[in-house]
Amino acid sequence: MGKRTNPRHFLVTWSLLLLETAFGLTSREVNKTLCIEKERDALLEFKRGLNDDFGRLSTWGDEEECCNWKGIECDKRTGHVIVLDLHSEVTCPGHACFAPILTGKVSPSLLELEYLNFLDLSVNGFENSEIPRFIGSLKRLEYLNLSSSDFSGEIPAQFQNLTSLRILDLGNNNLIVKDLVWLSHLSSLEFLRLGGNDFQARNWFREITKVPSLKELDLSVCGLSKFVPSPADVANSSLISLSVLHLCCNEFSTSSEYSWLFNFSTSLTSIDLSHNQLSRQIDDRFGSLMYLEHLNLANNFGAEGGVPSSFGNLTRLHYLDMSNTQTYQWLPELFLRLSGSRKSLEVLGLNDNSLFGSIVNVTRFSSLKKLYLQKNMLNGFFMERVGQVSSLEYLDLSDNQMRGPLPDLALFPSLRELHLGSNQFQGRIPQGIGKLSQLRIFDVSSNRLEGLPESMGQLSNLERFDASYNVLKGTITESHFSNLSSLVDLDLSFNLLSLNTRFDWVPPFQLQFIRLPSCNMGPSFPKWLQTQNNYTLLDISLANISDMLPSWFSNLPPELKILNLSNNHISGRVSEFIVSKQDYMIIDLSSNNFSGHLPLVPANIQIFYLHKNHFSGSISSICRNTIGAATSIDLSRNQFSGEVPDCWMNMSNLAVLNLAYNNFSGKVPQSLGSLTNLEALYIRQNSFRGMLPSFSQCQLLQILDIGGNKLTGRIPAWIGTDLLQLRILSLRSNKFDGSIPSLICQLQFLQILDLSENGLSGKIPQCLNNFTILRQENGSGESMDFKVRYDYIPGSYLYIGDLLIQWKNQESEYKNALLYLKIIDLSSNKLVGGIPKEIAEMRGLRSLNLSRNDLNGTVVEGIGQMKLLESLDLSRNQLSGMIPQGLSNLTFLSVLDLSNNHLSGRIPSSTQLQSFDRSSYSGNAQLCGPPLEECPGYAPPIDRGSNTNPQEHDDDDEFSSLEFYVSMVLGFFVTFWGILGCLIVNRSWRNAYFTFLTDMKSWLHMTSRVCFARLKGKLRN
Repeated sequence: MGKRTNPRHFLVTWSLLLLETAFGLTSREVNKTLCIEKERDALLEFKRGLNDDFGRLSTWGDEEECCNWKGIECDKRTGHVIVLDLHSEVTCPGHACFAPILTGKVSPSLLELEYLNFLDLSVNGFENSEIPRFIGSLKRLEYLNLSSSDFSGEIPAQFQNLTSLRILDLGNNNLIVKDLVWLSHLSSLEFLRLGGNDFQARNWFREITKVPSLKELDLSVCGLSKFVPSPADVANSSLISLSVLHLCCNEFSTSSEYSWLFNFSTSLTSIDLSHNQLSRQIDDRFGSLMYLEHLNLANNFGAEGGVPSSFGNLTRLHYLDMSNTQTYQWLPELFLRLSGSRKSLEVLGLNDNSLFGSIVNVTRFSSLKKLYLQKNMLNGFFMERVGQVSSLEYLDLSDNQMRGPLPDLALFPSLRELHLGSNQFQGRIPQGIGKLSQLRIFDVSSNRLEGLPESMGQLSNLERFDASYNVLKGTITESHFSNLSSLVDLDLSFNLLSLNTRFDWVPPFQLQFIRLPSCNMGPSFPKWLQTQNNYTLLDISLANISDMLPSWFSNLPPELKILNLSNNHISGRVSEFIVSKQDYMIIDLSSNNFSGHLPLVPANIQIFYLHKNHFSGSISSICRNTIGAATSIDLSRNQFSGEVPDCWMNMSNLAVLNLAYNNFSGKVPQSLGSLTNLEALYIRQNSFRGMLPSFSQCQLLQILDIGGNKLTGRIPAWIGTDLLQLRILSLRSNKFDGSIPSLICQLQFLQILDLSENGLSGKIPQCLNNFTILRQENGSGESMDFKVRYDYIPGSYLYIGDLLIQWKNQESEYKNALLYLKIIDLSSNKLVGGIPKEIAEMRGLRSLNLSRNDLNGTVVEGIGQMKLLESLDLSRNQLSGMIPQGLSNLTFLSVLDLSNNHLSGRIPSSTQLQSFDRSSYSGNAQLCGPPLEECPGYAPPIDRGSNTNPQEHDDDDEFSSLEFYVSMVLGFFVTFWGILGCLIVNRSWRNAYFTFLTDMKSWLHMTSRVCFARLKGKLRN
């Protein structure tokens, strides 16, 4: 007998063999043998053909072992390179996305990698080069991804050699896809993506159906609406294994252009037809795809009829997206038609449509996790009658017209995000909100909710809570925040709440965004803010705080970007806490009691508001930092003095600058004219003197308000030639002289022109009718608000300016009302000549003030065409002649002053003109008529309605007399019986009369027959 083998030795030997096979524990692995030299050299040669600006291949060549290089994997047994993965990762850290791409050429040295089975060069930039033909020689490839890499030309025919290929992605390049014959050789292909190229393959359907193993096909952005397969091809071709089909963005407009997909495969589980132009009823045949799980019809032009009833057959449907399809359907009916998938449906996208009605029993969809219904026309209630607990995790009903109370939110214990903003929900937030233990985002902003339950404090996972713009009342206590340890974003803006906490309260959260405007937190400064160390936004405006700025404010979080303390009564100096930090983007300290000198403006500031405070001294410190990012600065209504520094050329992004109501003196800085993005400039009510510098480069300027200064010289012509966007021009209360330049008439968008209280002379230009906005009778002007953009979040800050104008004999400041005001004020100058007749063409004008000049001639006859005129002041001129009758047609006129002229004649009679006080007409010696003294010798016209003899009036209303009736009866009797009697008595007359009637009848009969015969002949021809 032979020697007996030890079983234990056999087991050990067999185990080592298994380990060697499974884990590649060869001598090469154990000793970390270097990769194959020729393959290492090939990789280095490949690297030399690339431009690696981001150092992604920095490890290549640093060590001998190429298998450890980034993007390389080797077979652990043989050492051959089997994976080359150099795709770029796209990241979007801010508003723009970025990818560290490789550029250059693909070197043929890759042919040395004979065992390569995975090649990914996607999301790079190969500079419009063609796909190398030699890739078709890498016969072991199973995965090939060249998508989004800037390849061009045709797909190499050599790809037919890649018979082991399972995944091929050539999408989003500049390839010309003409011939797909090579596809039929790829018998193992399971995934194919050709979309996003220049697709010209008319035979695509026939060739793709020759790949029997294909499971997923992506032909998005291929223009397939131009290459609809023939009925014969559809009848003779199919892909039994195809499961996923992407047909996005193919310009399909009718179902006939994609009807082939219903015969393509009976096992389709996913179809994407989004971003097409489908505008008719959804095809009922979708209901026949019994295995369908994923259907995307989003972003089409119109789904008439909404969800078809055949969708009730889709019992396996998990995902349905019909967002932005203009679907108009009653929501309960839509839910009913999806009843077949009530146990399978997990995601339902119906946002951005025209759905209406109530939301009833959404809990019937037992598997539903995400429901998108925002931006519809839902106008009913949110009701749950079944009382079944829902598995919903995401619900968005925002931007609808939902009303009534909220349902019992305890029925949705799995909710993580609940968006109910911009509706009309009423009542209190239900107590059940406290049972949503998974809730992270809760948005009920812009509703009519009144109460906030203390159970909110139980939401330990809540990260964002937005209840802004409601009518929440009462007091917020520590109980409302007791367990909100995850909260980072709190927004209770613009409610009627009071925040009442202990002085030493330490919140359980660390907020990043604190928005509490209009929340009563005063009178002391909220101490609990000192415990918050990470916030980037702090808004406690309108908080009724009347305290000194606390000392700990100099240690605000370094991440703070937006600070708004406006509209309180906070006092103290702000220099310290602003100087200590230079990363602010927005500082709004307006409408407080701050004092001291202007603090150093942070270098990165974009919006800087200190208006309505008690700051004083020079603003020269504004030049110490280069604040090139600034878009809006308002230092108005303080006590600043001295000259304004001439350093504005460094603030090239500045759109709004307000220095009004201070004590500035000297000249207006020349550098202000270099601000090419400037849209609004307010420097009124200061003591600026000298000539106005040129603003001809400020071609975006819409508001130029420089009134109430001591500026001299002529009105510059560049105002009319270069500031063509100007809407408001106020030069009032200065010392400008000379004539009004006619070039000013080129300002077509001008809404308010105020040149009053200057020393202007000459005639009024005859071209004022070129002001297009003022000519439009049915159009309103523009408001004075500006959306000032800032880079953080991102967002915009609404800046609303004001203007000092003379309106209805009162000097007032106006803000939003400027939307409706259209004004020309040339009063208190030395203008001469007549009022141009063209001024009557400005039918949208609401106020015209030409008073206190030396104008002569007559009042414009066509003034009655200015139907919207509410205020007219022509007083203290040398006008003569009669008041035009058309003035009585101005039904909106509420202020009229024609006093102290040389007008004559009678004031036209009308309810409107007689309602004004005598002072409106005084100082015109030859003017008479109500409300002044009646004109001498004037005899009023006879008014029958005022006859004092009722009997006489009644008689006049009757016919002249009884004789009228007698004569009428006699006339009829004599005429009728005179003619009839002659025919009875005189036989010859009677025979002649009836003979005439018989002949006339015969003539009419014959004529009609002849005409009919002629017409019949023409019709035959």
